[in-house]
Amino acid sequence: MKNIQDILKKKAGREARGEKKELDEKTIARVFFEAAKGEIKNLEDGDIRETKMKEKIIYIKTAHPVVSSELFLRREKILEKTNEIAGGKVIEKVIIS
Repeated sequence: MKNIQDILKKKAGREARGEKKELDEKTIARVFFEAAKGEIKNLEDGDIRETKMKEKIIYIKTAHPVVSSELFLRREKILEKTNEIAGGKVIEKVIIS
């Protein structure tokens, strides 16, 4: 699997050449997951069942209530980190269920 930072560096290189391309939903969800992993040490791929994006809002469905609780408590830090990694304000709000 490619490192998410490598993918985003390629995106930055394209923008420097004048090619503008938006990040897709899967890439944003992966960036969010990587940021969440940095905040929650034991978070695994199976803990997040589903992610959806709509108008800069990311909807997260988790496998366990404990994971939902941890994401809810740390959502602001994760949101900040996600936008920082992505290089812009790609997510404005996180809704966890």
